[in-house]
Amino acid sequence: MQKLLNHWTMKFAILLGVSLSAAGLAGAQAFNTARRDAEITPFFEGAMLRPDYGQPNNTGYTVGADYTRFIRSIVQPSLEFRMSSAGGQVVGERSLLAGVKLEASIFGVHPYGTYLVGDGAIRFTHPIGDYYKDNSFVRSIGGGAEFKVYSHLMLRVDFAQQHWNLPPVLTPMTFGVGLAYNIPFHPGTRIE
Repeated sequence: MQKLLNHWTMKFAILLGVSLSAAGLAGAQAFNTARRDAEITPFFEGAMLRPDYGQPNNTGYTVGADYTRFIRSIVQPSLEFRMSSAGGQVVGERSLLAGVKLEASIFGVHPYGTYLVGDGAIRFTHPIGDYYKDNSFVRSIGGGAEFKVYSHLMLRVDFAQQHWNLPPVLTPMTFGVGLAYNIPFHPGTRIE
């Protein structure tokens, strides 16, 4: 599993480098005539977490925000910050992550990929001796899509695979569905 995660981390880093270097080459084909400088997109998702320890699924939530500074490119990079929390009968997990999100627009659908890092905490409902919680550095690779519902309101579907450096190594997965709201800094339209 470690090799697979490192493999996807390397692919994401290469994709990020190619996308950012191609920004100047994309030119007018990807640029809408309406002026858009930046936007903040807060989001909330109900989430299903497969904790990779204990019962198969926990329910929880994810909240966060993206900051996008628009560039002349087909792919728009953003900074993403998110907090996920899910509790269960055996374990509860919480993570606070930040990183890069790359998003495109294809016929009104906005697919994206994320690479996030941060801190994770796991709490055991039934402790083993004094061992009732632990912390870990967390890496997360994920993706999803946003679908326009109304004006700046978007339906968001999200998936992420996390990697926790605990003994044993845990690889929980999250699947979330929720809403996002785009707050533009300058009036304009999203590239549809």
